[in-house]
Amino acid sequence: MTGNMTLLVINSFGLLFVITNSLALGLRFQVGQILAHFFQHWRLAVWLLLINFAILPALIIGFAAIVPINADIKIGYCIVALAAGAPFAPAITRLAKGNAAMCTAMFLVMVVVTVIAASSLLPLTVSAVAPGANHVANWDIAWPLLLFVISPLFIGCLMRLRYEEVVSSWVRPLFIISITCLLLYTNLFVVTFSSQFVSIWGSGAYIAAIAVPILGIAFGSVISIKDAGTRHACAITTAQRSITAAIILTIFNYPQPLANVSVTIINGIGIVMLLILAIEWRRARAQSSSASTSVATSGRADAGHLRRAGPGGE
Repeated sequence: MTGNMTLLVINSFGLLFVITNSLALGLRFQVGQILAHFFQHWRLAVWLLLINFAILPALIIGFAAIVPINADIKIGYCIVALAAGAPFAPAITRLAKGNAAMCTAMFLVMVVVTVIAASSLLPLTVSAVAPGANHVANWDIAWPLLLFVISPLFIGCLMRLRYEEVVSSWVRPLFIISITCLLLYTNLFVVTFSSQFVSIWGSGAYIAAIAVPILGIAFGSVISIKDAGTRHACAITTAQRSITAAIILTIFNYPQPLANVSVTIINGIGIVMLLILAIEWRRARAQSSSASTSVATSGRADAGHLRRAGPGGE
């Protein structure tokens, strides 16, 4: 009974995080501008969707299929593979001084595509890599995602359109609540299932936790080589998977502890890696801007000196 109560508390914090985070994001979004930005860069968007829902899933699920590891861990890989649209991607992109508008547009689209991809493909991929796992119906996967991820996001967008002056002050408190719930959810889960985190050390889960964001960064970076801001946004968008969708899927459809352990490891390490990388990108862009400013200032000073000196000399 104690174990069931602990799991209920953990899952409650997970659900609160998903709901408050989705609602806060909806309250922040300007849907018209986001969709306009999406269609303005539709070629880039197509490549990002292809990477997030075809190339990366094929690699992650392929890895799960060929590596001899526990079936529940393989289920976690399948969840990570098909859950794109990370809620922290726009914030990390802003930290990196990347193209946050494009990242936000892609996040909004990928959240919707994740519902379609997960509900239609997740049962098939789980059956393929873990034949003994219980079959989950498509609608059983879709309705929790629609209820706890899409609905709060949609409600937040509507409230911003209708009551922007009132709800604009709600965003920060909701984000604080959501981050607090996520920290409680993660820490309670890690403490409760600490033995499982240790037991899968040699299973490949930690290798995948490093490989998934690295692959995402590599694929995202080659899409837009010329513009650093867009390149960083693409890399972050493809490197980070959706922690909100993963939490919902593990709570309602695949509650096996090892599946959630592998999801937590991959998402947790991925966020840490991207935060470090975003800080480094921010520093590099700041140094580049500072150097450009110094060159421009020096050029203006030299020009002024020449004008004062006149054509005759110094």
